[in-house]
Amino acid sequence: MSATAAENFADRPVALVTGAGSGIGRAVSLDLVRTHRIAVVDRDAAAAAAVVAAAGGVGHAEAYAVDVTEEESLQDAVRRVLQTFGRLDAVAACAGIASGGTVETTTLGDWHRTLAVNLTGVFLTARVTVPHLRATRGSFTAIASDAGTTGAMDMAAYTASKHAVLGLVRGMALDFGRDGVRSNVVCPGFVETPMARGIFADAPEGTEEFYRELIPLGRFAEAEDVAAVVRHLVESRYTNGHAYAIDGGSTAGYYRNPAAPFVAATGGSHGEH
Repeated sequence: MSATAAENFADRPVALVTGAGSGIGRAVSLDLVRTHRIAVVDRDAAAAAAVVAAAGGVGHAEAYAVDVTEEESLQDAVRRVLQTFGRLDAVAACAGIASGGTVETTTLGDWHRTLAVNLTGVFLTARVTVPHLRATRGSFTAIASDAGTTGAMDMAAYTASKHAVLGLVRGMALDFGRDGVRSNVVCPGFVETPMARGIFADAPEGTEEFYRELIPLGRFAEAEDVAAVVRHLVESRYTNGHAYAIDGGSTAGYYRNPAAPFVAATGGSHGEH
């Protein structure tokens, strides 16, 4: 972006988005760039640059190649963000990976790798950005999962990491609320992203249809649906410590009630209590 074009957006607040090269992070970046200057953070430099190119003409975005599991890499990126933009108003921690396996079948390497990205990555992102969010009374939003509010079969490490993110960010809401920093979590169900496509590609036939049928709205979320919730949390001045479900109603209760045929057959009579 030219210096003149950058000056046209100089009065906008600044948002840093991790995992911004694809999926939810990409959608969040392209949504927020309409009103914010964006630091597009991803370990894939080419993917980050592609998001910056897609944002061209809409707003000012800069790419930063960063591994969120490395504190020094994050610190360096934040220093460069402040040199370029001068401030930091919002952070969206979207970097994450999926992994399968029970506690018996998950390797220790997969366990450490999943928690390193999904949990430690959020912790380190918060650690290096919260001091600057204090200065602007800004917001920190992390992407967790519906697997962070319920259990999930055959996803021991992933589920543990997402539950931990909820605890981490709720603690941040208490620790930094008096400083004006708002900390929230978004908990999507299945989202149409490359990560979800990869999960279903390796799953038995019919798995995707099974999970779709459990959603009252009858479809998976689009990444843009999640981005709209992140925008709301960035802009909402009084929302703090909230875990925001965006799952089409799948965690509201039983949509396909397995007991319904039994109840119908017995007329609702289950004997003496």
